[in-house]
Amino acid sequence: MPFSRIRRCPLPVWHRRDGDATGIDAPKMVSNRIAEERKRKGRSMGKPTKKGSRNRKALQKAQQAAARDLVAVSHAASDPINHYAQFRHRQRRFILHVGPTNSGKTHDALQTLKDYDSGIYLAPLRLLALEVGERLRSSGFACDIITGEERSLEQGARYSSRTVEMVDLEHPYACAVIDEAQMVADDRRGGAWTRAILGIDAAEVHVCMAPEALDIVMTLIALCGDEASVIRHERMTPLSVERNPLDGDCEPGDALIAFDRREVLSKAASIEERGIPTAVIYGALPWPARRAEAERFASGEAKVLVATDAVGMGLNLPIRRVVFTAVSKYDGRRNRPLTASEVRQIAGRAGRLGMFDHGYVTSTCDENDWLREKLEAVVPPITSARLPFPRELGEDAEVPLSIVLKAWSKSPLRFDMMRRVNLRGPITIASMLERRGAGTGQGIASSRRTLLKMAFLPVDENRDLDEVNGLYQGLKRKRHPMLPGGEIWERQYDRENHDLAQLERMVRTLSIRFAFARTIGLLNETLEARFAEERIRLERQVIAKVTGPKAPLIEDRLTTDFLDSEGNDGSVTGVWRF
Repeated sequence: MPFSRIRRCPLPVWHRRDGDATGIDAPKMVSNRIAEERKRKGRSMGKPTKKGSRNRKALQKAQQAAARDLVAVSHAASDPINHYAQFRHRQRRFILHVGPTNSGKTHDALQTLKDYDSGIYLAPLRLLALEVGERLRSSGFACDIITGEERSLEQGARYSSRTVEMVDLEHPYACAVIDEAQMVADDRRGGAWTRAILGIDAAEVHVCMAPEALDIVMTLIALCGDEASVIRHERMTPLSVERNPLDGDCEPGDALIAFDRREVLSKAASIEERGIPTAVIYGALPWPARRAEAERFASGEAKVLVATDAVGMGLNLPIRRVVFTAVSKYDGRRNRPLTASEVRQIAGRAGRLGMFDHGYVTSTCDENDWLREKLEAVVPPITSARLPFPRELGEDAEVPLSIVLKAWSKSPLRFDMMRRVNLRGPITIASMLERRGAGTGQGIASSRRTLLKMAFLPVDENRDLDEVNGLYQGLKRKRHPMLPGGEIWERQYDRENHDLAQLERMVRTLSIRFAFARTIGLLNETLEARFAEERIRLERQVIAKVTGPKAPLIEDRLTTDFLDSEGNDGSVTGVWRF
């Protein structure tokens, strides 16, 4: 059903690319406000006296007021719809693929993508970007694969598979596919989906989503003045919850779902003790190892799969029955029950079309009635979309970045259906680095641009602060010690015989350092080759371990357990320091 065309609002005559939304010179205004406060209160800002303390508080208040002024005059912050219009150079046609898991939404959208002479696929997860990129390549399409953690380019590529955060709004495409658009409401990452929908420059845009996201996505499209039509997808195989919980051995085609890496390995080892070959998949497992385990399960070499909810997106697997071993998960903040959407996402993997006539769901924890209730529940529509922080707003060096981020987070919005993304991570990192002198000078280690880039590195503010601090401090050295060729790198990575948890941590840390080198502008062909060489070496060691017996892989939780790359596998119990 076509969506009515809405006339696009013209850009205000005072719109400027740098985010200044009025004729006001925003940086000068901010600078004047702070200078006046400094002059009024005197120069004793650093003295450990009561007067100095009062002056510091006065300066902080002036900076906070200046940050509010900066946000208020920012076109990107106050009028995001028209801000992203600068990237939309044509009338766009949206095709919305709406349906549950395993209903063929992404498959159909990607088939259409191949009919165009150029295109981009935007994935919710790095691993899905890799999977789709490799699938396009195997079909004969030269395709770049770009995520925050790696970059694999092909000569003459006219297609690109990326994580949604890595979309280039300056690049035009004939066709775009935006996957899992219900993530638009995610408080941390939702802004990336909003940015893609508002700004992608493509003649035809396919958006795949769960039914609850339809209204909010159509609202965003209407605000842009574009057209949309809806294609409804239904499951091709029925899905039902079994009457009784699992009481006995697993069967071929079963996928046991746990929400902790150690539980995955422990349950896999227990099943193998009964003579049943088992594969494992969890978030911290590198992509080649995850693919190798998926192939073992698909070929029948492994009869049973044990996995975290990392199987909920991507990796089409021959799962006949999904078995929940728990119905709650730690989400990085607290242990909570699964939502109806999460239950549907995971359970929906059962009953792959073409292999099974029916999909089944059960549990080992006597929660079948609860699971049935969640699967039958009506999921309320998503009512708000998250807005990303406009990076140009953070480039003004007169006000500390952490204060600008806080001011933006608290500023009002013109649209009731929009919320700002949660900036707890960037604020934590910016505050830490500002205490170390970042953002106050001109050199690479102290420039405001470097601080802004580091604040938005793809890291976890609860477990990666030491790593981020080390990367920042290394910028003060002639040769960065934590990058390939540096003394810390050589000492850390030039070793063998690591256990599985250490190898997974090393792969994760390598990914963070690659993202850092790329973001800051330190990456060159030599460094990129060294990163790739080390990643392949580590991943081969991981594959060798996980494809063997699982019992030796179970370590002491007190020393080795950690969150996986999607935040699914437990809590932090230690920090890897250098």
